[in-house]
This record gives sequence, structure tokens and C-alpha cells, in this order.
Amino acid sequence: CLSLADWLAECSNLQQQSVASALVRFYAEAEEFDKACDLYERCVAAAAPVGGRSGDTAPRQPAVSLDARAVSCLMNAALRSGRHNLAKHVLDACPADVAKHIAMVRGCAAKGDLAGAHEVFNGLLKTGIEVNSVVYNTVLDACVECRDLKAAEAWMETTKKAGRADVVSYNTLIKAHLQSGNVGKARDLVAQMRAEGLQPNRITFNELANGIVSGAGGGDAAARRRELWGVVKEMQAAGVKPNQVTCSILLKGLNARSRQAEINETMDLITNMDEPMDEVLLSSVVEACVRIGQPALLAAKLKQLQGAQGAAVNGSHTFGSLIKAYGHAKDMAGVWRCWREMRSRRIRPTGITTGCMVEAVVSNGDTEGAYELIQEIRQDESCRDVLNAVIYCSVLKGFTREKRIDRVWAVYEEMLSMKVELSPVTYNTLLDACARSSQMDRAPGIMQDMKAKGIQPNLITYSTLVKGHCQAGDLDRGFATLEEMCRETDFKPDEIMYNSLLDGCAQGGMVGRGLSVLERMQREGVPPSNYSLSLLVKLMSRARRLDGAFELVDKISAKYGFRPNVHVFTNLIQACIANRQLQRGMATFERMLKERVRPESRTIAILARASLAQGAAEQAAGLLRAALGLPTVGMSPVAEDLLPHAVATSLDPAVVSEALQGLADRGRVHDLAVPLLAEIRPGARRGRERRGRE
Repeated sequence: CLSLADWLAECSNLQQQSVASALVRFYAEAEEFDKACDLYERCVAAAAPVGGRSGDTAPRQPAVSLDARAVSCLMNAALRSGRHNLAKHVLDACPADVAKHIAMVRGCAAKGDLAGAHEVFNGLLKTGIEVNSVVYNTVLDACVECRDLKAAEAWMETTKKAGRADVVSYNTLIKAHLQSGNVGKARDLVAQMRAEGLQPNRITFNELANGIVSGAGGGDAAARRRELWGVVKEMQAAGVKPNQVTCSILLKGLNARSRQAEINETMDLITNMDEPMDEVLLSSVVEACVRIGQPALLAAKLKQLQGAQGAAVNGSHTFGSLIKAYGHAKDMAGVWRCWREMRSRRIRPTGITTGCMVEAVVSNGDTEGAYELIQEIRQDESCRDVLNAVIYCSVLKGFTREKRIDRVWAVYEEMLSMKVELSPVTYNTLLDACARSSQMDRAPGIMQDMKAKGIQPNLITYSTLVKGHCQAGDLDRGFATLEEMCRETDFKPDEIMYNSLLDGCAQGGMVGRGLSVLERMQREGVPPSNYSLSLLVKLMSRARRLDGAFELVDKISAKYGFRPNVHVFTNLIQACIANRQLQRGMATFERMLKERVRPESRTIAILARASLAQGAAEQAAGLLRAALGLPTVGMSPVAEDLLPHAVATSLDPAVVSEALQGLADRGRVHDLAVPLLAEIRPGARRGRERRGRE
């Protein structure tokens, strides 16, 4: 089509308005902006001098005028191609044309020329034509686009004095203040609107809500949440119904830490919304459900979206969101249904959609199936180009987790043969495979491949190398890698890297070296975490330095202001048992409950097993009863007021079975095991869960 247009432009009579206008429109709409401008200038060049006298130097006018639509396209083409003199020439040809002046103001704003925007406005003002609110608001929008808040506020005053301030004016300035993080100023403008007799509209409230969700105004998450829902209530009180945009904004603010009431209210707004759900909102809903991390809610919402409320899905991106959601819900039938529907309707998958599909299949345990899907896509000429390193990395990670290392290397060889553009993530995944499979002898070859392709290692690369060497027991190589990174790059070791070294020291029983790692990480401003503490406890325990383990926990947690978590306490209890100090382990368990740290399966298993080993069957039964939330009937292992906190989170049935078998093996079937087994029933379990929540 473009070559045909070029031919017509060469051989047609450009003095005919219809021909010239059609060609200018075609070039502009095809984004061939320079060609549109060139054609117009040919029209100017073909013009006779004004008055028709040879040598007349008066300005030329085009030999043919363009229709209104073509003139608008030409103005846009001139601005988009940076030919501002031409845009001004077109504007001067129609000095009173408001639409052209608006286009010119927007063009100036796009290139950051706020002074030019004011100049265009003043030029229109000089024509004597009545300048309406749209023009004033266009200049205000230019101030905002140029990030000049003071100019925007000054122009708002000019607009008010001219009597042209309207809801759009206020909304534009509200947006500017929200962009600068000032929710208070935005709120003041809403009050001013009302004082001027103007009512905030849906855009007003949506801008406020979006600003709050985006973090404007600062404050903690709870304060922002209250303010956000205050805007929603204010919106409803004003008789303005939330729409798709409102709901999308609210969904953007939901995550795993959101309160259940907030989640329910958002979902209710979506259900009761007047507008039909579109693809954008549908994607937002399922992505929010994934972020929230409630499989039951996600499954229910997916089922609902399949019914009457479901939006028509026509875009690859939306299919990708649905596939991702079904994958998180462990609904592989839904995953494959979405994929097959998309393919049957000849909707071309994007790289992101394909990545979502492959990741969903891998994360649900079918890495080989995901690889076969990649092979199908490779055979399809219409979409084989969407395959990239990210998609292949999902399969690499899947085979790594399954410890099918031969498949990892086979996929890597395929990537090389296909000339897939590799990234640091690819090589980090391969190094992780080496670490997990105890094949660190392959690491130097991977690093050489990386270097040969001009890909620089990043912090994760070095961290993975350190982890792999430490897990393989080669602590010297791990420390050497750390020193190499510090010597040859600007990277600074992070907590993950130090924790890998601590873990290596703990496994090797190298207390002195481990404590030097702790000292170094603190000296370099890397605060230890609960995970670091759990490793330090393991380190001290293996060196039979139990008091040192407790001292480190108390000192580090106090210094950095955090409370030891269940993993730290459980490791302390394990250290007590390993050092044949069961009573100290029980005292640590009681301290843990006093600090409102709920035990896990491993905590109960360690204490119950040790109690049985030392002949304290009643104590073992009491621990199990407390963990299950059952009456301890005189066998409470801790003070009565601590029992509600002793209910274990997700107690593993295997732990219960082991303890019951241990009681039976010690001849305590009838007095301890059987009564306990009789009370482990659904009703008792519900009571346990209820008391656990209390």
C-alpha cells in the first residue's frame, strides 16, 4: 500500500483537494509523518506567487487547500516529526482555528516547551475569538505534563479569573498534586471544587484512589488502606457509583497482607458494578486473587467468571492471566482449556502468555509436558518466534527441582542450537542445577560459556556459586568466590551469601570461621535475620556450645530489634535435646509460647520423641494434646494460660502417628494412646482450629 501511495503522489494532480487530502491522511495514519509533511510542502512549492507576478516574494499559499480531517492529520504529522515551523505555518494559515491551536499546545507540551504552549495560547487570544474552557485546560495539562507544578497552580488562578475553571481543570490539578505525592493538597482542591459549586465526578475519586494506592502521601499500609476506603465511601455518598477503573485500582492494592474484610468489600463492588466486566478488569481480578494467596477464593472467583459474569476473552494477555490463575489454583483442566480455546480461535500467543502456560504446567509437576509444549510451538511457524530464554528457564528450573540433570543439559544444548538469546538468569539457573545436584565441577565450564557470550555475572551468580561450594563441603572455594567477587566487581555480599557461608560453617562444625562471618556481615552493615540466627544456633549446637547458642539469640535479636521466630526456637530446642538437656528444651518451649510464637510440626516431633526416649510418656502425650488443641487432663506440659498458644500450625499427621506408635511401644496403649486417638476426630479438630485462632 505504501509503494502504491508513493506512486500516486508522484503522478497525480496534487492541485485536486480530494487527492492531496487523501494522500496526506494516508501517510499520517500510516505514521509516515515525514512523507505527509513532504507532500504538503510540494503543494506549497507548486503555488503561484500571490498576485501572480514573477519575482514576487510574498508568502506562498498551497496550490490546493486540504479538507479539515487532512489538516488535522498534517498538524499531528508535523508535530510528531519535529517539523514545528511547518506546524506553525499551518496554524498561521487558519489563525482562528481553535482545534489547531489545541493541537499545537499539545505538541509543545510533548517536547517540554511550556513557553511555546503559552505563546500559542496568546496568539489565539489576540485573534479576538472566544477562548473556551477546553483551551485553558489544554494549557493547564501542558503545565502538568511538563512537571511544572508552580506553573500549573498559577495557570489555575488565571483560568479561575477568566471564569473558565471547571471539573476538568480541578481534576487536572488534583492529578498533578498526587503525582508529587501530596494527597493533602489534592483533598483541599476537592473542597475548593465544592465551594465553587462544582461536584467531584468519577474521575476525581478515581484519581484520589489511584494516588493513595500508588503511595502518594506516604504513611503506613494501614493508614493508606483507611484513606482509600474513605474515598470509596465518599464516592458512594456523593451518588457516584464505582466503575471498572475504580475496581481495578482497588484490586491493585490487594495482596497477601490485606484484611479479609477489605478483600470481600472489593469483590462485592465488582459483583454489584453496573458496567459489564471487560478483559482488563477480568485480568485484574484473577491477578489480585493470585497475589492474595487464597486458593479457595481464587477457585471460587474463577468458577464465577466462567458463568454469567464472565467477560468475553479475545486478547492473548487475558488468556495469560487466566492460565496463570488456574495454575495457582492447581486446576490443570482449566489451564489446558484456556490454552486450547486461545489456539482454536487462532489468537496468537505472546511471549508472556506462552511463559505463563509453560510455568503453569511446570509448577504443577509436569515439566516434561511443558517441554513437549515448547516443541509444539517450535513446529508452528506462526508463533515459534515467541520462545525465549525466560520460557526455557521455567523448564530448566523444573528439571532441576526434579533432579533430572541430564534433561537440564539437553535443554541448554537445544537453546544454544536455536541461538536463543541467553541472559544471566539462564546461567544462574544452570549454576543452581549444579549446586542442587552436587555437580559443582561443571560450574567453571558454565562461567566460561557466560564469559564467551559477553554476559556479565551478577550478584545472584556469585551467590549461587558460594551456595553450591558450601553445600558440597568445599568451604574454602566458597570463601574464595566471595573474595573474587569483592576484588573484581563492585558487588557487595548480601545476607543470602553470608547465610550460605554460615550454613557451610555449621555443616563443617567450623565455629571460629562462622563467627568471623557473623562479625564481617555486621561490620559491613548487613543485619542478620531469623534465618541467620537459626544457622548460628545449628553452628553452636554442633560444637556443643549450647550456652553460646542462647547468648547469640538474645544478643542478636535485641541488637537488631526482632523477635526470634519458630525456626530459631525449634533449633534451640533441638540443640538442647542434642546436648541431653530435655528440661531446658521444655523451658525453651515455654519461653517460646510466652513470646506468642506458635510451634510447628517439627517442634512437637522433637520434644515428643525426646520425651518418649527418656520415659516421659505423659509429657509426650500432653505435648501432642496441646498441639492438637485437646484437653490435657492433668498432663499439660506448660502452664495452663499458655495452652492456647501451644496449638501447632498445620500439624503433620505423620508426627501424630509416630507419637501414638511410641506410646503403644512403651505399653501405654489403653491409658494414653487409645483415649488420645478417640479424641482426634473432625469435631475435636474444629475445636483445635478455633482455639488456635483465639
